Amino acid sequence: MSDSGGGPGQLEERADELVAEFGAWAAGHGFEVDLFVVEAAMDARVTGDGGLTRWDSADIGRLLLEWFPRKVTLERSEWSGALATLHCWVDFLAATRRGDVRDLDALHAVIDRSAPEFQVRMTDERNYGLAKFWMTRMIEHDVDIADEDAVRGFLRAVQVGEIDYDQDVLGEIMGRRALEGEADLVLPEFEEHDPGPLPPALVPPEGELASLAESAIAVARFRTLVAWVGAGRALTTTKRLRVADARELALLLGVDAPYLERARSSADLPEVSLLVAWARAARLVRVVKGRLLAVKSAAGLLDRPLDLWWRAFEAFGELGPEVCAPASRYEGPSLLAQVLPEVALDLWLSLYTAGGTPVPVELLAGSIREMMSALLGFGIGGPLVGIREMMWRRDLAAVLAALQTVGAVELTVSADAQERDKIIELSGDDDPDLTLARLTPLGLWGARRALRAEGFDAPSVAELAEAPLKRVCEVVEHCAPEVVESVLETWVASRDAKDAAAELAAFCVNGPSSAARLLAWAALEHTGMPGVDQARRLRSEGGVAGGMATEWLVSHGELAPEAAEQPEMLLALSENMAAMHDHGMLIEEMTGHPLHDQLGFVHAIASARHPDRIAMLTTISRDHPGHGIAAAADEALGGGLL
Repeated sequence: MSDSGGGPGQLEERADELVAEFGAWAAGHGFEVDLFVVEAAMDARVTGDGGLTRWDSADIGRLLLEWFPRKVTLERSEWSGALATLHCWVDFLAATRRGDVRDLDALHAVIDRSAPEFQVRMTDERNYGLAKFWMTRMIEHDVDIADEDAVRGFLRAVQVGEIDYDQDVLGEIMGRRALEGEADLVLPEFEEHDPGPLPPALVPPEGELASLAESAIAVARFRTLVAWVGAGRALTTTKRLRVADARELALLLGVDAPYLERARSSADLPEVSLLVAWARAARLVRVVKGRLLAVKSAAGLLDRPLDLWWRAFEAFGELGPEVCAPASRYEGPSLLAQVLPEVALDLWLSLYTAGGTPVPVELLAGSIREMMSALLGFGIGGPLVGIREMMWRRDLAAVLAALQTVGAVELTVSADAQERDKIIELSGDDDPDLTLARLTPLGLWGARRALRAEGFDAPSVAELAEAPLKRVCEVVEHCAPEVVESVLETWVASRDAKDAAAELAAFCVNGPSSAARLLAWAALEHTGMPGVDQARRLRSEGGVAGGMATEWLVSHGELAPEAAEQPEMLLALSENMAAMHDHGMLIEEMTGHPLHDQLGFVHAIASARHPDRIAMLTTISRDHPGHGIAAAADEALGGGLL
């Protein structure tokens, strides 16, 4: 077995294999050992220099006097067993030639010599790391650290002063943490989400949604699970499936489990464990007196795929420990699992506002990093940050994979060079994750429903049809063109054509911004002939609206191009440029044209007498990368063209 090389995942696999070999060796020699102790030792090397089998006296000393006191939670009664296990461990390395042990007697001697100090340091909480400090408090208060709600409730209780703890000890740990650059679990500061208006999304009708739910992998698996449970299945004392049952269920589900026969418990089959936990959270099955039973009242739900899908989607936030299961017993609770409800809500916001457009996972990770930092307080520096980020990003990948299974998210990998460059630019990472995530139509429906339940204003297209025009324009201003088109068409269709045209025409004159007024012009085409009549009236009245009316009539074949006068078209051009300015895209729009045309834009804006001309020229003068174009705008501002 190679002692180094490969990434963290490969090191973890080698560590697991080595621990398993040690367990078999100890059993064969009649030695009673605690494999957790060796797993902890392996973790020290995986997160350190990666030397799994190279141990010398200094390594053993650091393990006993630094790593264990700071990181490893053991009952006092287990301390002597930990020392005995380490004696067996170094014997195993030497006897099997699995490691580089040059002085076996020296290793045994340092274990014996360190024993008194080991017990002193394990006793003194000032030697603890921050995560171990709070984990110890949870154990004292009988908090199940695998129960996300219980952990969150404990942390809130600490924050409001309901839990006593030694603040001097915590202060000393925090002081050491600051000096050494550690980044450990700290108490969160919970903030209420600030509901704000969200854009609408194009969601299929309910019949189509039901068909989509019917095809979701998770829906089929829930049905298989409930049928398999039948009259009930006996569980272990830890409320898990027996390993034989877990294997049987995995085969029924068609789970790709290469280590199926090697599974020692259902925990070794995470997809099965997740499915059972998810079904329990969705109230499809329950545990009664050590047996897993189907919930009789949920039987009808299995024949209503959309309702079944929503029940599962709604329960997702409760699955942190199962979705983000630790890779080893020593790893401890996942940071992301502890805040999965907030993570899920952040994902819904990010993906829903994208309207079904693929979003780079790198951007989602950046948003979640900031949220987790605020909630859990892990720092931005220190030697453990890279490992910690690797772990929670692994958990984020597991979250997205679970959402893909339920049919809420679609994951793809970008192969486009320009997209890759853009992801690098936005993320600041030269080797970014190129995965793209988007909500499926089913996911859009579920996310909107979930966001509304949290108090967010997430209107449907049908609801916007009854809203005032000003609100409609505010909501759809930054939406994808197809969403804008659907909303405007539906809004017009819900009204008398003449009334809609009159209201839109008034908005074309008095709308609060150029961007909003352009939306009214886009909606006017859905009113038919009444819209044409209103455009002709506006043209006769002149001004910016008159110029836009001229452009609108020409583009809809209601006016010959040669009949349009230059001042009218300059005003229309300026109104369109002003809309770009409203969106912060004026410079981007200009630089996409030849320099001669860009100079023409400056002269057009300066001469058209548009009310926003000074603001636009100021932006061009300040921000345009071309010196000549910026100088022309500056000259216009100085009076040369105005």
